[in-house]
Amino acid sequence: MTGAIPSCRFCGADPSHQTIKGDYVYGGTAEQKFWRCDQCDMIYLSPAMSVADEAAFYNREFEKFMANRAGQDMDWTGPEKHVASNQREVRRRLPFLLPRLAAGGSVLEVGCSSGFMLMALRDHGMSVCGIDPSGGFIDFVRANGIACVHSREELAGERPGTWDAIIHYYVFEHVREPVAFVQEYMEMLAPGGTMIFEVPSATEPLIELYKVAAFDRFYWSVAHHWYFTPASLARVLERAGFRYELFPEQRYDVSNHMVWMQDGKPGGYGKYAALFGADLDELYKQRLKDAWHCDTIVAVVHK
Repeated sequence: MTGAIPSCRFCGADPSHQTIKGDYVYGGTAEQKFWRCDQCDMIYLSPAMSVADEAAFYNREFEKFMANRAGQDMDWTGPEKHVASNQREVRRRLPFLLPRLAAGGSVLEVGCSSGFMLMALRDHGMSVCGIDPSGGFIDFVRANGIACVHSREELAGERPGTWDAIIHYYVFEHVREPVAFVQEYMEMLAPGGTMIFEVPSATEPLIELYKVAAFDRFYWSVAHHWYFTPASLARVLERAGFRYELFPEQRYDVSNHMVWMQDGKPGGYGKYAALFGADLDELYKQRLKDAWHCDTIVAVVHK
């Protein structure tokens, strides 16, 4: 082990309460590890990137970094391909999302990337806007008629408390100060508004259930500050001071898990779908969710 044992970045518990959860950080340095605090259950990167290095990473490297990680599952090589390859995510998310959104309401997406979710919500009659700190796809989003800015500060001229909903997918784990993030964005919601988001769950079955060594070296990403369990995400939202609900979700299918166990690499989504069929796959995902051995947590936060 290299470097000193840190104190917890979330609760401040001393080094005696910290253990290594992820020894290898994808895209990181030998010094960087993901640590787990036994006092608050938070899993955090230490040492984290500096603010300046992180800004440069998102401005210049993020899409390339994600393209190298995605395998055949998601295409980050261009915005059109990114939109096309994420339609299965649109189909997965909409049945949960639409009943929780006001018909014809306004939706702000943080970390909108190529805008594929905003396009889908616009098609369902929503008024939409995006924020994305990476410069890679923002011109494409704007060219498709969707307002998009680089930061929350660029919306500062708008009257606060006007959005009906704020959504973000696989953004919260990238946020340096998660409590402040929730508080600041919840101020932008109208009374009765809702924040809905997804994060990777540290109950991930390939880590906690199947213990796939190759996946362990893939999973812990330098782009993330945190990995959440249901308990640790609840602590963040309780500290932020809002009422919330948490739901288990499973994005990846049995084929993806089999390919990781067979070949030790991503890209297996749907490989055996014709053999096993949709019913078996849905049952598999549901059993993982029931046991909280799932790869995703969905949070609904109420103002």
